[in-house]
Amino acid sequence: MRHLLKRNGKYYYNRRVPDYLNDIDDRNFVRVSLKTDSRDIAIKRCAAFNQNIENYWQECIETGSKHNTDRFQKVVKLARLLGFSYMPVTQLANAPMAEIANRLNIANQVKHKQLHVEAIMGGVDTPSFTLTQGLEKYWELTKDLIVSKSPNQVRKWKNPRVKAIRNLVNLIGDKDYKGLTRDDIFKLRDWWITRMKEEGKKASSANKDLIHVKTIIETVNESERLNLDTGWLFNKIMIKQGREESREAFDDTFLKETLLKGENLAGLDGHERHLLYAFAETGAGLSELVGLEPGDITLDADIPHIHIQNHPGKSLKTDYRPRKIPLVGYALRAFQKYPEGFGNYKDKADSLSTSINKYLRNRNLLPSKKHSVYSLRHSFQDRLLAVNTPDRVQTDLMGHKFKRPEYGKGASLEQKLEWLQKIALNI
Repeated sequence: MRHLLKRNGKYYYNRRVPDYLNDIDDRNFVRVSLKTDSRDIAIKRCAAFNQNIENYWQECIETGSKHNTDRFQKVVKLARLLGFSYMPVTQLANAPMAEIANRLNIANQVKHKQLHVEAIMGGVDTPSFTLTQGLEKYWELTKDLIVSKSPNQVRKWKNPRVKAIRNLVNLIGDKDYKGLTRDDIFKLRDWWITRMKEEGKKASSANKDLIHVKTIIETVNESERLNLDTGWLFNKIMIKQGREESREAFDDTFLKETLLKGENLAGLDGHERHLLYAFAETGAGLSELVGLEPGDITLDADIPHIHIQNHPGKSLKTDYRPRKIPLVGYALRAFQKYPEGFGNYKDKADSLSTSINKYLRNRNLLPSKKHSVYSLRHSFQDRLLAVNTPDRVQTDLMGHKFKRPEYGKGASLEQKLEWLQKIALNI
């Protein structure tokens, strides 16, 4: 049978593009898996696909158009308009006879429109994507996820995904999606396991890479109908390891007598120093504090407070992070000093954190390598636990998900203030 190729027990449609079609279709070969190891089935599928490719080329000649992978997207949409889900010919060959007969009936009615026939009968090959091309496609498919993010947040969201695909490409080359195997994914997994052994890398870092690769490939595969078996590709791929050590918290005595002592922070500018004060008494992270708009800060109410919320072009980390926090002790003093907030550091939380951590480390103001400025959030949580703060009040102050069914609006400002006054650091 012409154009039939067998490789590793599987059959492929394989045809060299005729020289006279080079101006229309610049591929050297058209090679498509027929997804069978049965010669009889392969012959039938090969003949069907060959007719479709002949029709496709003929239409290109008649219309003066050139081969384009975007054409596949057009027929998918057109099939949907005609009342069908698009089904490549290799899948259609295994469909129930009633389904095939129904499609043939409609195809005969529109036979003068080749694209309609291809849409119904699956005559356009699925497009191919390399790993790096797939990443670019992924950005297009996930625009909704970044619409409310700031430029800096978009950069931070994209970077680990770029890194994950780059790691995979460095190991297996810029491989086509259709050629991906489970062994390819395990090469990335094994590479991370070696780094964990030799460089002390954490399982969480490895698993983030694997999850990013999995999400990107699954998203592109589903959108472009590439028919990859991603369930098998990524089955049980995560790396298990013992519980990783969390960041240490500061104890209250160290906070009051060392870390927050005025003379120890004299080398920081006023904004940085008062941001630490606000962090210590609210548990709100640096990115949340510098993201506050002037209207989010209320000092002239019965209960002074800040309102951490989403803003256009600046979204919070999770759906649970929007919250109101009463101001007491160090935090109240910080916002009285800077009632307009710390907007001069907006979108600079990462560099700010690096700068403050460097300052604290150089002056031996961090008790151990496990401590950092973010330990202030852990300390805030520990102080809430120490006075038996109700779970709902804790989660509402921390911006965590409440693990039991939620009813009502949550803790009031008065309830939050009651517990914050119990853990306030004496100035």
